Amino acid sequence: MKHRSIITLTSDFGPGPYVGLMKGVILGLCPEANLVDLEHSLAPQDVFAGTLVLEQAIGVFPPGTVHLAVVDPGVGAGRRPLAVDGAGCLWVGPDNGIFTPVYLADPQARAYEITDESLFREPLSATFHGRDIFAPVAAALAGGRDPASLGPLVSDPVRLEWPLPRMEGDALVGQVLTADRFGNLMTNLSRTEVEAFLAGRPALVRMAGGAVEGLSKAYGEHPPGMHLALFNSQGRLEVAVNQGSLLDRLGLKPGNERGLEVRVEAG
Repeated sequence: MKHRSIITLTSDFGPGPYVGLMKGVILGLCPEANLVDLEHSLAPQDVFAGTLVLEQAIGVFPPGTVHLAVVDPGVGAGRRPLAVDGAGCLWVGPDNGIFTPVYLADPQARAYEITDESLFREPLSATFHGRDIFAPVAAALAGGRDPASLGPLVSDPVRLEWPLPRMEGDALVGQVLTADRFGNLMTNLSRTEVEAFLAGRPALVRMAGGAVEGLSKAYGEHPPGMHLALFNSQGRLEVAVNQGSLLDRLGLKPGNERGLEVRVEAG
């Protein structure tokens, strides 16, 4: 492990002092830490949205980076605090499935329940474990603490049900996972899966009663306002409107797009 002085932060805290308070704890314990904000505008208690943020971080940051993730609807209610060693990095947060992408990316990932209470801030709040448990643990890991020393190995960390593509007749069927701030809809269909299914044939992408013919390489290949489908920077199939919001065009509010069926057929 190297470069442990990098700590990323992901939460549903939004504006306000909570993120800054976690940073204050970290810097008090590990002044050399380099703090990177990934996302703090997740919808409250949306653990699945948190998994999508963490999934994007896999393979991007240097080995040994500590990823602190606090989307914690079960805070104070008995869920386990975890430190996970996997996918080349360390991950700290609640055992509520938020680290599902790490377990999928690295079957050898090891999760440890954080039971070393000497790291916790006093007095320990029942409602702000991000500040009082997870931030001190992230600082300790960034300073070189062995995650295995934090507590016992967990054999059954919580995993979210992960939506997988399926074949249905002559179509490859997936679903929308999320919308970005531009209103583009990202699916669970990877470039590898789609290209293997098409085998060089032209694509027809169907969603919400409409269809897009062919796959584009960039948004700007089409006039403003035109529907298109392409592979985004994560290598996932995305359906979008050039210089517009497909989310708005479909009359959906953020969050309502999740699970919308997408079908890929070969022309």
